[in-house]
Amino acid sequence: MKKIVLNILKLTLLMSIVFSCKKDEELPDEAKVRAVAWSISEEHKDTLEININNYISFMDLSQGTLFHQWEITDNLHFLSGDFTASEEDYTPFIDNAKGSKTEDITVHVLFEEAGYQKVRLYNTYDRKVKHNGLSRQLEAVPHETETGIWVIDTAFTVDVYADLAPAFYVLKNGVDTLCVVGAEDVIDGSDDSDWATVNLVAGEDKLTFVDTTTVGRPTEREWNLSWLGETSKQRIFEVTPMKIGWGRAGNLTTIRQGSSGRINQNIAKTIPLNLNVKAPEIHPQYEVYKDGMLIFAFNEGDEIPSNTDQWMKVDLKINEKLTFVDKTVRGLTDSREWTLNNAELPVYTDETSEVTYPEILNYFEAGTFAAIRTAGDFDEARAEVKIPLMIKVDEALLKTSDLMENSAKKITFETSIPVASIGSNAANSFKVHIKNLSGHDAASSISRVEVDPSNNKKLVLTVGEQTYNSDQIFISYDGNGDIRSATGNVLDAFDTEQVEMYITSTNEFENPEMIDFELEGVNVQDAFATGWWVDNSVVGGRLWKRTTDKASKGNASMSLVIEDRATQGASQLFSIHNVHNGGPNNNGMKNPAGDYEFTFDIYIPEGVDFTSGLETNFQDLSNSDDKQFLTPDLSDVEKGQWVTVTQHITFDKDGNRRQVFFGIDTPVPSTGRLEFYIDNIVVRAIELRP
Repeated sequence: MKKIVLNILKLTLLMSIVFSCKKDEELPDEAKVRAVAWSISEEHKDTLEININNYISFMDLSQGTLFHQWEITDNLHFLSGDFTASEEDYTPFIDNAKGSKTEDITVHVLFEEAGYQKVRLYNTYDRKVKHNGLSRQLEAVPHETETGIWVIDTAFTVDVYADLAPAFYVLKNGVDTLCVVGAEDVIDGSDDSDWATVNLVAGEDKLTFVDTTTVGRPTEREWNLSWLGETSKQRIFEVTPMKIGWGRAGNLTTIRQGSSGRINQNIAKTIPLNLNVKAPEIHPQYEVYKDGMLIFAFNEGDEIPSNTDQWMKVDLKINEKLTFVDKTVRGLTDSREWTLNNAELPVYTDETSEVTYPEILNYFEAGTFAAIRTAGDFDEARAEVKIPLMIKVDEALLKTSDLMENSAKKITFETSIPVASIGSNAANSFKVHIKNLSGHDAASSISRVEVDPSNNKKLVLTVGEQTYNSDQIFISYDGNGDIRSATGNVLDAFDTEQVEMYITSTNEFENPEMIDFELEGVNVQDAFATGWWVDNSVVGGRLWKRTTDKASKGNASMSLVIEDRATQGASQLFSIHNVHNGGPNNNGMKNPAGDYEFTFDIYIPEGVDFTSGLETNFQDLSNSDDKQFLTPDLSDVEKGQWVTVTQHITFDKDGNRRQVFFGIDTPVPSTGRLEFYIDNIVVRAIELRP
């Protein structure tokens, strides 16, 4: 018999021991026990829960009753006989002879209809009795017609859950309905002969599975698309197939989880669809830009005229660029080839490729574009189309190099073709501005423009005042200087650019690789960078850490991350400290007294507000009085990219073991998260502007 029934029988035996120590007829009437009690084969609560087609056992343990009766509604049945909890069908054990009422102490009630059902226990007593249970309190009431009879009329409410009945529908590309399966539909998962076959393109078509199950009050579900290798617990599940071949869609398992294990249920229903997934065809698409403007686009379905006279003509100047952009969306491509005629390179493979044309040529075909899918889950494939552009490259006089200062303090730049003549007022078309860390900040001028005698494709500019390699010189050209080639082409204007100064001195640090954090350290004490040391005498001083996530030079940089500046104390980082002690001083400077340019690169991520508070310091460990403090202004540092910070420093004494120091004391703003990175530290001797 079912385990719960055995427990009820044990409880009955216990009650019989308690209440049957003497036969009732041997006790005086006032000493007889009168009690209200029962036992149920489910968790005791106001509303019992059970799956449909299951039973609950009820036992009346009341004492001293005059009359006792169980009563059920017509849609319920009493069970009897030798049955167990493992039965799949309890109908053979229905006791029709009992009807809807019985005076049995223990009853087993079968529930074959979903919804709320009632089981009634009706007891009478010769005295008023009370029941003080955990879940309910009862008090006998006088019988309606019989004087001196007291009634306890109890109803047990049972919430009967219907069997889960999965229901769903499937869409293709959010529009086409592939199948609709209702709660009443029975799917034979062993026979797919009459199932619909859905043709799909991998990576392009989308299947949407929507769970519409309501019967049985499900609490969750699980889609199992085993052939596609996809699962989900979402009510709406979207899948884009990424494999090719034929397979079954899968199934939906509807799940009910309740507070009582008697209502837990999992019911699976097959999705009656076969999937036929094919590899996608490649449909090349691309765009061509000139000077940032779109001049041509090739889209899926476009036709290319066979007659090149009907193609677009594009006129370029020598060394001018076109930008080719791969816009392919269909075909699961992962690479491409731009095969371009007369370009600087014969083949380009970048998604966005900037292409220079270095030769003067009459109209020629641009070339071809191939969209490519390499090996993977799909077969390799390639689709190639022409680029219907006829390109002409004319002679042009353009600036083609950076502005460079030479050893004679002249400023030079290369041109695309030889320069043949220079206008008498050419110098006036150049605008010059000079800044210096000493505080100098003023406009200047060009006093002379000439062609390099050894290279007629190089112009030489002379600044109209004495310059120093500590200067920052900015030059622009308005295009009106009448600087021409032999064929009459005029030099194009160019915007303001900074001159790269001629500085022959090298980095004063003895080991640039060490000073640039390239050498990995051992622990937090050296910030994981050999040659560095973190001051752990200040609050949070060990927040500096070497990282390879970002670098402006080499492979590593130094990071500082503070989650909340308001609660963070000073934080200091020193070079050399853990190297010189008993070892070589190959991370410091032994530079002579003089003027130096100190530069380092800093990266402040987008969203981090940091304008000042960073300190840089130089100190000679052999001379405690030799200290230099600098406070760079970071307010103009552009976020999200490496920016070079330049500072001027004067050393009054020769160095012996001079180290560099970085510190954060009172950052501005003083609250919020702080994050930045430092790299490429350089100290070079310079000429100081008076």
